[in-house]
Amino acid sequence: MRILVVQNNRNAPAGLVGDALAAFGATLVTIAADEGEALPAAPEGYHGLLVLGGPQDAWNDGQGPHFPQVMKLIRAFAAEERPVMGICLGAQLAARAFGARVYRHSVAEIGVGAVRLFNAASDDPLLGGLAPELHLVQWHYDTFEFPEGAVPLAWSEACMRQAFRLGRNLYAFQFHPEADAAIVRGWAEKFGVDSRERNRAVLDGLDAALERHLPAAETVARTITRRWLDLVIERAA
Repeated sequence: MRILVVQNNRNAPAGLVGDALAAFGATLVTIAADEGEALPAAPEGYHGLLVLGGPQDAWNDGQGPHFPQVMKLIRAFAAEERPVMGICLGAQLAARAFGARVYRHSVAEIGVGAVRLFNAASDDPLLGGLAPELHLVQWHYDTFEFPEGAVPLAWSEACMRQAFRLGRNLYAFQFHPEADAAIVRGWAEKFGVDSRERNRAVLDGLDAALERHLPAAETVARTITRRWLDLVIERAA
């Protein structure tokens, strides 16, 4: 299975999700779109699409001149029922691609936090059978509305829109299933002085939170990635 991976920033790689896809036999073709690498015009040649995170605002094409093409690809993959997974910025672009508003949230959600599943997730192909409360990595300042027809799958106290499914094969995750400890620490190191002070409590407890929760979060990442790839395989059969 060939998976097109849209990378929006070098500091936001495919991480645990990419490792799991490769371990399960997929071939990843990563395009550094924010660095000017050309995106394909259409889904042909690819069985699934993974759109990663990044520091850009999803509503601002000035920060991401490639966003219109990414959204075009999201719609094209979805129209052909080729599975799509959007993570953080990728989730916001998926929402925007289908007409939903993306905007600055009232609070930043940084670190490791509790994500709770809606009832609709209980029999979802990716999230079904997972614990009703998961502790997952968060690193976002923006949020989105759900597109028309989307099935809400997860929420947190800070941000009600954590995950949705659109149709059978498009998934959007505001949280970061791909983030391992090195990725998260790299994001923390990028903070300027003011941001570091505003988030001092989170940063002071970050290593302990990662040590406590990341093993279970890695299991979640591997589970949903395996199930998503099953959709890819099923659709390609």
